[in-house]
Amino acid sequence: MIMSLQSKNRLRLIVPPLNSKVNKVLKTCKRCRQHKTKCDAYRTNPFPCSHCVKRNLNCTLEIINKPTGRVKTVDMVEKLSCEVDELKYVLSRLLERKSKLVDTLIMRGKQVQAQAQAQAQAQAQAQVQAQNRRLRRVNETEDLVERSPTPLVSEIETCIESPLESPLQDIGCETLLVQPPTTQASLSKFVLSANTKIAPVLLSHKQAQLYFTNYERHFNSYLPIFPDEFFRSTNLVEFHTENELTFWCIIITSLLNQHDQAETYKNLTEHIKSLVVAKCWLQTPRSVYIISSLLILTTWPLPNHKTQISDNLCIKYISLMKSLSLQFGLHKLEFISEFSHKTKLNVTREVNLNNRIRERIYKFVNVNSNYWLVHLGLSNNNHNGFTQDYIINKASNIDLFDSGVSSTDQYINSLLKISIIQSKLNENMSNLIGDRLTEDGLPLLPNQINTSKMINFNMFEIILNDLNKMLAEKDYESAEMEKLIQVSIAYSKLQLFVYSLSKSDISVVEYKNYVIKLINCCLSIVELMESEEEYLKLPIFYKFPVELASLTLLRVFKSPILSSVSQYQLVKNAFGKLFDKIFQHDSWHFMNFKLLKIIEKFDKLENEFIIAKQMDQAETLQNSFFLVTRMKNYLVSSLQYELIWLIYEQEKNNVENFSEKVDTSLPLDFIIDKDLQKYIKSNESILTIL
Repeated sequence: MIMSLQSKNRLRLIVPPLNSKVNKVLKTCKRCRQHKTKCDAYRTNPFPCSHCVKRNLNCTLEIINKPTGRVKTVDMVEKLSCEVDELKYVLSRLLERKSKLVDTLIMRGKQVQAQAQAQAQAQAQAQVQAQNRRLRRVNETEDLVERSPTPLVSEIETCIESPLESPLQDIGCETLLVQPPTTQASLSKFVLSANTKIAPVLLSHKQAQLYFTNYERHFNSYLPIFPDEFFRSTNLVEFHTENELTFWCIIITSLLNQHDQAETYKNLTEHIKSLVVAKCWLQTPRSVYIISSLLILTTWPLPNHKTQISDNLCIKYISLMKSLSLQFGLHKLEFISEFSHKTKLNVTREVNLNNRIRERIYKFVNVNSNYWLVHLGLSNNNHNGFTQDYIINKASNIDLFDSGVSSTDQYINSLLKISIIQSKLNENMSNLIGDRLTEDGLPLLPNQINTSKMINFNMFEIILNDLNKMLAEKDYESAEMEKLIQVSIAYSKLQLFVYSLSKSDISVVEYKNYVIKLINCCLSIVELMESEEEYLKLPIFYKFPVELASLTLLRVFKSPILSSVSQYQLVKNAFGKLFDKIFQHDSWHFMNFKLLKIIEKFDKLENEFIIAKQMDQAETLQNSFFLVTRMKNYLVSSLQYELIWLIYEQEKNNVENFSEKVDTSLPLDFIIDKDLQKYIKSNESILTIL
């Protein structure tokens, strides 16, 4: 912009007069000095410099005192203050720009979230409409069937199909159908159709909320891996979208105390099995909620009737849990952010609570792993077992004695300590079963094996008694937690004395002492379980002890090892209480289908047949009193396989031919009482009411 001559003449270069010879007029004007621009005031004198002319400003020169020696400190301070002011100005501009960018990103994120919610609702509505159309077709078909005297072809084909292999295949097509919602808040619906061979499950928002509340009240205390705020503040629609597997695992677990939902539970079981495959194997797990889902499925396992251990779903889930917990870095605690980058690891917004919840999840992965491997008779070392790390050692050896730890964490640490002892017990006894070698590679002699067994029996019995006294002094959050710890200790003792049922170099009197201890452990479990009204809702920490105790009592009852008829009646009465607990609801018998079949078939075996098989397995007549003769590969679970083996032998042999070969005089030296012999020959059923 060219300034007119008239306006230019009005501007002047202001040069202050010199009052002293020491003073000096600067060559640059005041404004150019402040903005650090090149000034040409001396060349344009008497007019302003070029920069001041462009801005229509008077140009002013400054006078400074000519230094006579060192530069004064005041000048340095002034220079630095000017630089600081300029830096503050630049910093304020950068901060203002940053805040604008953050606001823009937040607005964009809200827009994306709103679009995603709209798409999810549209998809849910489309699924509901498809379901309604399907139901209308079903209703039309039912009306047609009512009018037609001839059944449908599909119904005729079901009558000529081969028999089912397991009750799980006999799954109905009923779904959780609900009436259309009447309020705006309950418009959301949840649909699960992971298995295309099973009818989809439809759940209203109100039903889902009720099931979540039921889980919080009756199940969360056994597996406290969700914080309290989780059930109060969780948006079910968003949670279902982000963590579909965890959502349905909570729903199906909550059905366990709903006695009229057995068919729905069967239906959901098949869908969840397919959903686990899709979320955990076909897709890459990226959330700690996947581990939480697998923990729920291993604490309240889905029914599985396959006999092969390799087909057991919980073993696969445990192996996956262990791998994911290490991949996600759950064992790193506060350093987890340096370990995982693309994984959703937060359960709550509070940092300290997040670390505590992740630590609890990691502990329960160890607890469930130990319980399942012991229950199935597998060695922890051979099945990708955890090497005890800092968290496990600290929880079981330090935090267990810390009074400052919360009652919930005390419960978890106690359970972890018990499971570690169980794992160590099975590891020690596994080394003594079968043909084992010494450290020098030489085979152990029979007397060495027998001595080692006796040492381990006495050692672990003392350890468990001391642990019971120590844990009895703990202040747990509820009486339910305290009772569960007592059941777990009784379960550990029961495992120890089950090992004593195997062959060893002991007398009948010593063997009977172990059997009495075994029965006392079972009676302790029966007494602790008497106050439990709902067996189905209990976790494996209850169910595994009850199942082992029932099989133990059954095996003792069908043997000639006890000394009097009253002892047999005591065993029968205790077994009856456990049996009634396990099978109190007829519609839920499929949950323990395998256990029920073992009990019913073994109870029908004749005592003479069982004793004859014991004598066949014994090397001498004096060693024919051992109740478990084939304990080698399955550890504690060998008791169950002993019963199955005897059932198999009975079905393999011809009963008529066998009755001719059986020595009904029962030639066992330790049966002296005639009334006892008569009672054993009577083959009284353990399932009959006293």
